Amino acid sequence: MTDQDLLKQIKNSAEQIDIPDSLAPDQITNKLQSPKRKQKRIHFPLKAASSAAAVLLLCGVLWTNAKLTINDASRQNTTDAAVQMKESAVPDSESHSVAKTEQTDLPKKDAGSLYKVAGSYEQINDAVLSASSSASFTDGAEIAEAEDLAVDVKMKDSASARKEIQAATGSASKKENDFSTTNLQTEGVDESDIVKTDGRYIYTVHEQEIMITDTAQKSLINVASIHPDLEAADTVLELYVDQNTLLILVQRCDTSLEESAADERYYKESDTEDTSSAGFIPLEGCAKINSIQADYSTILYVYDITDPASPSLKGTASQDGIYQTSRKIDDIIYLFTRKNSLTSTVSSKDASGGILPCVNGREIPYDHVYLPEEGNQGLIVSSVSISNPEKILDQVMIVHNYVEIYVGTNSIYLYHYEYEAEEPVTRIAKFCIENGGINAVDAASVKGEIYDTFAIHEYQNTLRVLTTSYNSQGISTNRLYTFDENLKQAGMLDHIAEGEEIYAARYLGDTVYFITYRNTDPLFAVDLSDLSNPKLLGELKITGFSEYLHFWEDDKLLGIGFETDPDTGRTKGLKLVMFDISDPVNLKTIDSLIIDNCYHSPALYNYKCILADSTRNLIGFVTECSTNDNDYQSNYVIYAWEDGHFINKLTEPLDQTIASDLLRGLYINDAFYIASPFEIISYEMNNDFLKQQKLQLINR
Repeated sequence: MTDQDLLKQIKNSAEQIDIPDSLAPDQITNKLQSPKRKQKRIHFPLKAASSAAAVLLLCGVLWTNAKLTINDASRQNTTDAAVQMKESAVPDSESHSVAKTEQTDLPKKDAGSLYKVAGSYEQINDAVLSASSSASFTDGAEIAEAEDLAVDVKMKDSASARKEIQAATGSASKKENDFSTTNLQTEGVDESDIVKTDGRYIYTVHEQEIMITDTAQKSLINVASIHPDLEAADTVLELYVDQNTLLILVQRCDTSLEESAADERYYKESDTEDTSSAGFIPLEGCAKINSIQADYSTILYVYDITDPASPSLKGTASQDGIYQTSRKIDDIIYLFTRKNSLTSTVSSKDASGGILPCVNGREIPYDHVYLPEEGNQGLIVSSVSISNPEKILDQVMIVHNYVEIYVGTNSIYLYHYEYEAEEPVTRIAKFCIENGGINAVDAASVKGEIYDTFAIHEYQNTLRVLTTSYNSQGISTNRLYTFDENLKQAGMLDHIAEGEEIYAARYLGDTVYFITYRNTDPLFAVDLSDLSNPKLLGELKITGFSEYLHFWEDDKLLGIGFETDPDTGRTKGLKLVMFDISDPVNLKTIDSLIIDNCYHSPALYNYKCILADSTRNLIGFVTECSTNDNDYQSNYVIYAWEDGHFINKLTEPLDQTIASDLLRGLYINDAFYIASPFEIISYEMNNDFLKQQKLQLINR
């Protein structure tokens, strides 16, 4: 969203607002004649300032030193869809009533000493305001972030490990209707994406709609588009497809002007020079100020696609906050949104309720709020039944300063790092998720930071974590921690690859494989069958390093990363490498391939951009390569693993106007597709990937 788009939205919103009496011309004259006082200086981002000035000009008043407050709080006006909810929508007079759900009868437990369940609204209010008093004033951060949105060997004989291997490599038996799925962090925990297929139809996200394309008879036909009941500033983010159900995630932003009393805590004394005579309005001379209020909410739309050509809305769910992520386990969606500042939400309310974010239009109960020692941001987590989205199974809010999220099949883990005696320490909290209920188990701390998305993993309700840390001399070391089902530390392996750091990891059954790097690329294998005593099995060093690891068949591990000069560390290009892990004690390299002149790929930071399927022998992703004329060219490449080597099957030049991280490769039976929000290209896999059709989804 550009500044002009933002100003246009603000103008449209402002035109619907009645100018308060306090801004009438005669009232402004009175304010200008108020006694002179010391001028105070307000600091806020230029972008936010320009937005504020635009609105105030529309109102006929120039506020040179106005306080601009932007929050993502969302109340009863979260969405028109909420009004359509049959059971959970409530009138404005009940906007602060506490949601009564199936799981709220279960008392919440503390997450060790890391997060404590709140005992009252007053305690929440005091905790948030106390944390904010020492925090810096960062107006405009929420709008900036919201704009960015608009945009697992030894166990092979074990039945459970065999199932995990099949799932992780795509080597399960071929289905009658064979199609690819989104690349996942944890098998069994589905993730949303911008492109999905159900085996016949392809569903793609584009701005405010979902395009549905029929692939029957290997031809591409646009059969329908879904336009949820959205407002001008709303953005469709991602989607899920589950048999006859389509789930759409939408970000909403409601912008308005709000009159409020000035808060002296946010102002810093300047020098004593009196500048009011130079045309500046002494802000403290005004009893009220007007600020832009940006209220963010996230909406889940659930559609019946039994007939994809005629989708029908089944229901909706909504919750306050900017969308962070979501996960789907069986019939339940876990939705994570964030409020970057709770200060303004609670500071203008009393301590008897009405200060907390809402889920489906109703306030989160105070005893479902977890408080840290310090923090004024909020992570809102709710569980929603797909079959009945109006039914919120449970909801909690964790107050924090910043957290990362990992979702296993049985638990949610929240983790962040902080410094202790000049060394990073990662704090981890475990929340059990059972039948949609969300409740804390305990918390733990480990030395170092979690560098890789796949470095944290749940297996049979136990947790394994790989960390990297640097000491005061700048020397790095790596550690592996194991935890039991109660998040009690079971074992540890330390002093791993000192002087290097972890770049990529992957867990499989009771074995973990991970890559560290300095100038060479060591692959390590560690036995985790005895949680109390992790054992290093093998180590292999090669040049370069892998940023992503993916299990291939039952005994191989694919790495995608870079080749580097072992002496200088200079990058030579993108690199594919296949490791032999049939014997974790004696790890081997089977083959590697350097893609010349290619130095970037979204596959290195977004695993959803990767198609890696050993069943269909497909390795697909986007590359960005330099050309002879000092330009660059994006290509979608497909490699196969044949006779111990990587074989290129397709190099398709891409439209340079389409961002590379918006492209997905997928297959349905014997047809391959490169899909984006703008177009879909089809190929015959059994005919040397012969291009068949290019369907424009959106006119550009």
